[in-house]
Amino acid sequence: MVFFNAKSISSLVVGGVLMIQAALTGVEGQAWRAHHGLTGAAFQTQFNNYVSQGYRLTHLDGYGLNNVAYFAAIYEQTSGPAWVAKFGLTSAGYQEQFDTLVKDGYRLKKVNGYSVNGSERFAAIWDKSSGAAWVARHNLDSAQYQAAFNTYVSQGYRLKHVSGYAVGTTAKYAAVFDKSAGPKFAARHGLTSAQYQAEVTKLKGEGYRPVSIDAYTVNGQNLFAAVWEQTTGPDWAARHNLTSAQFQAEFDRLVKLGFKLISVSGYGSGSALYAGLWTK
Repeated sequence: MVFFNAKSISSLVVGGVLMIQAALTGVEGQAWRAHHGLTGAAFQTQFNNYVSQGYRLTHLDGYGLNNVAYFAAIYEQTSGPAWVAKFGLTSAGYQEQFDTLVKDGYRLKKVNGYSVNGSERFAAIWDKSSGAAWVARHNLDSAQYQAAFNTYVSQGYRLKHVSGYAVGTTAKYAAVFDKSAGPKFAARHGLTSAQYQAEVTKLKGEGYRPVSIDAYTVNGQNLFAAVWEQTTGPDWAARHNLTSAQFQAEFDRLVKLGFKLISVSGYGSGSALYAGLWTK
């Protein structure tokens, strides 16, 4: 269990800092790209292409299938502060990179834990944006994560992102909190597929919209962690338990209707399933 704490530092540089390579395919004529089912090598190669065209990595998800790591990612073609992304990090390697980058003025935007051959790995995105005080933690079991959540929320923090992953047969969690202002929010973790669907339906009826979703497999069981905010906004769509072909078909259908993919998560045992979140 590792504790991180850092305050934001203002951006000093504009442009991407190329420290990993990732991958994306996408929709012609649009300023964003998304792709899933990439091996590490394919992820590395395609990242070079998109960064050279002015794209920034905004979402990165790793998942292990048959002892092989795969990746799903989203890019946007936009300007912004300097940024760094890393993947394939051990817990110690992630801690080392975190300490170095925070010292250099970066703040963690997203961290994703995933399991390959029974060992945890981490992928993360940092940038030099300014903002509220923030904290991040990883390698917490369910009870430790819930205790950390309760503590930080009581201190005025909001959960920005949570990722579940397996270490052996135990579910572990990595999360990012900050003290930014915002609407009322709700967060859940360790949900089965049926429980997750019930929460989506219930919270939608109470005026909440999902802003982050992560799916993960522990001891053969598919689980879900998500964050919702009670706010109005454009239409949204959430899907889960889709095969690769089903996810691609739904992606194509929703993009034609004007939706944009903002979160994608791979999971499963043997063959991949996908959960996604779109908004207009």
